Amino acid sequence: MPDLPISLDILYVLVTTSFIASLLTASVGIGGGTLVLAVLVVTVPITAVVPLHSVVQLGSNSGRTVMTRHHISRRLFWPLVIGAFIGTLLAAPLSAFWLTDMQLTLLLATFTLVVTWVPIPAVKTHSTRRNLVFSTTVSFVGVFVSATGPLIAAFLRHQAADRKELVATMAASVSTMNFLRIVLFSTLGFTWSEWLLPLALMIAAGFGGTIIGLQLLGRLPEQLFQTLLKLLLTVLALLMIVRAL
Repeated sequence: MPDLPISLDILYVLVTTSFIASLLTASVGIGGGTLVLAVLVVTVPITAVVPLHSVVQLGSNSGRTVMTRHHISRRLFWPLVIGAFIGTLLAAPLSAFWLTDMQLTLLLATFTLVVTWVPIPAVKTHSTRRNLVFSTTVSFVGVFVSATGPLIAAFLRHQAADRKELVATMAASVSTMNFLRIVLFSTLGFTWSEWLLPLALMIAAGFGGTIIGLQLLGRLPEQLFQTLLKLLLTVLALLMIVRAL
């Protein structure tokens, strides 16, 4: 076993979380990415959270994109891609590496509580210009908090023709945003080598969760899972705040 930047117990927790998060996202379309983010915040060095989360989510969403590629809505996808490029470039000079550990932890805790408990207004009509502005904004924010999946899901929910198109288009869009963040963090000097094994295991677990989750699409009690996930995310956000203070 190569030297790891985390203990084996934490590694097991992260791999299990990645599996469960991908299963939930693929099957009922709820905050798997936020769950992974919250667990990372309370288990790994804070400056590694957003880069690691971006890679794990890229792995998870790439697999989901490949498996659902025939359902991707091009009219929704391309404005989001263009906005992702713009938003990431705008955020580059103000990247998360410029924040202190306490500031970044409190920011991530606040973001987790907001996306968990504050209702996100749905957009019911399609507008290319509005989608471009939204993508630019959410990609800018994503450089600091990464887990923007709930915002994207709420934005696309009523624009997508059905659940399959929503899952596919969201996966493709989030994959693009995560890829751009990884490029940004690489240029800023983040050291990936020591995290390769944990990342590989988390991505593999996420891929397995996606396969099972897609088989369960529409079969699980979404309301029950939403309630349980909200409670878990709230506890994790409080742990983040304790860690920061």
